[in-house]
Amino acid sequence: MCTCGASFTIEIVSEQFGGKRLLERHRMVNAALTEEMKQIHALSITKALTPEQWKQQQEPEKSQAAA
Repeated sequence: MCTCGASFTIEIVSEQFGGKRLLERHRMVNAALTEEMKQIHALSITKALTPEQWKQQQEPEKSQAAA
């Protein structure tokens, strides 16, 4: 049991997310971090995107920054 209070917020991009629903993506991340989760108090996945989805989200931000 973790008493350290470590809390993380992450955004993750992976080709392995292709064709997966959001819940499946979160489960993949949690499964990959099984050992690390023993030391983590809280993990918040704010984004779990494919590279194409990430690229699409970045383009509007770039055009807004240029305006």
